[in-house]
Amino acid sequence: MAYIGQVLKNPESGWIRKNCQPANIETFFKGVNLNGSKGWFSVGSDENAETGNAWYATSEVPSSEVSFTFFGSGFRIMTGHDEVPKSSFLLVTVDGSSRTVSLSAHTSKFTVVYEDLNLQNKEHTVTIRATGSNTGRFTFLYAIDYLNLELEKKSKVSLYEKESGKIFVDDFDSVNPKWLMSPSNSFNNAVKKGFLRMNHSADKDVMLLIDKPQSNFAIQVIADYAPTKEGDEGGLLIYQNEKNKVEFLESYSANGSQSNKEWMAICKEDQWDFYTKTDTFFDYADNDSLAAKRIGVVLKRGTTEGFVPLDINKIIMTTSNMLRLRQLYENYKVVLKDIADNILSTNIVAATHTGIDILLPSLEFEGIIEIHDEENELIAKKQATFYGGDMYCMGSSLQIKMNSEELNTTDPTNLGYMVNNERIVKMTIVNDNIGAATNIKLSIQQYMEKVGYTWALISLDGTSFLNEIQIDSVAAQSTRDFWVKVVKDTNFLAFEPIYFNIHLKHN
Repeated sequence: MAYIGQVLKNPESGWIRKNCQPANIETFFKGVNLNGSKGWFSVGSDENAETGNAWYATSEVPSSEVSFTFFGSGFRIMTGHDEVPKSSFLLVTVDGSSRTVSLSAHTSKFTVVYEDLNLQNKEHTVTIRATGSNTGRFTFLYAIDYLNLELEKKSKVSLYEKESGKIFVDDFDSVNPKWLMSPSNSFNNAVKKGFLRMNHSADKDVMLLIDKPQSNFAIQVIADYAPTKEGDEGGLLIYQNEKNKVEFLESYSANGSQSNKEWMAICKEDQWDFYTKTDTFFDYADNDSLAAKRIGVVLKRGTTEGFVPLDINKIIMTTSNMLRLRQLYENYKVVLKDIADNILSTNIVAATHTGIDILLPSLEFEGIIEIHDEENELIAKKQATFYGGDMYCMGSSLQIKMNSEELNTTDPTNLGYMVNNERIVKMTIVNDNIGAATNIKLSIQQYMEKVGYTWALISLDGTSFLNEIQIDSVAAQSTRDFWVKVVKDTNFLAFEPIYFNIHLKHN
């Protein structure tokens, strides 16, 4: 629970935030000038609101009123000031009842200065006026949060992985036999833990190659390589044969070079786009065309004094460099964050669309995806290691797992062999949603009648087996075990398998 004086950069779960930004003038806030410097006026642009680089300000004491109306049971006011605010106080009036709020100097953006959590869940009108004189120049407002219990009752859903874009990842803790190394004596994986070292050869280019995937894909190389001499070159290699190849090389730069390099190539049919990372995201660098058979890394020939080895830390191959999000609604907001909760990108689902593709900073990226509805309410959140080409769908899909692995939803999952003509298997319902799943019903649906199999039943305790079981609730981010039992008639001698579905329904 937030408190007065806390810096609240993001609203608490279930709360709706209205940033003090141009887009919210008249649509939510009244009494703010879009341009100018009189009364309350807007500073900054919409895209900078969530970082605190957009706000409402006034230099008047007492100021004119800024007002808003909301439906809910509570609200918070966020201000901030790196110097002394012009006003010593804010006069806050809620449905005609006023109270005075103190303002302090040297407070961070989005500092909670006032909250009222005891309102009836109905429509309320709030006015704010800067009052009481101080020595500063401006008084700032950053955001209003409010809680609508009716909206809070809306079901929360999850983002679940539908398809994986991961093709191949090698972190070089050992040498994978899929790699072709030439010449082999130029490689060493013992010098530096977690790296594969490529040393220069006097008369040959040193190549590390692997078969190219048949379909479109992306490859990323993370390496420690900082050449300090002219002629020392290394980087990505797109290889058809000795005469036909494309090289995307890092070389010595007189104005300095990063010690940790990341290169990426994206292949669409026989067209190649090359990128290099200089900051959070990759920058486009070049393109070429080649019907390649293999891909990898090259270190150009030469053993001039001062030439340095190329140490490969990781190579990642995925189906693309985009994260695919599906089963969304138009105008929903998709926010990509790193694990430190820093916003990297904000994307809006286009009109008439039910999905969006967003750019990942790396082909393998540990981060957070948030889905916000049109009211900016957080309705789904997923923290994971994402791979380029992954498809995540919004929904309330519970998982059923056996031995920590999810049951296949399209192809058979082998439950093992029977002992004494029966098999009892423990399974687990996993709820990765950010809300509870309720009224869960599990039953067995036999795929095809098999003479000789008397029954397949289901149980909550492993002893009492029924045709159907019901679970009242599985809390968010929790699990519940159950058991499946299959029994075979002792007089039936066939060896063919029994097929059945586990039918799952829930709210």
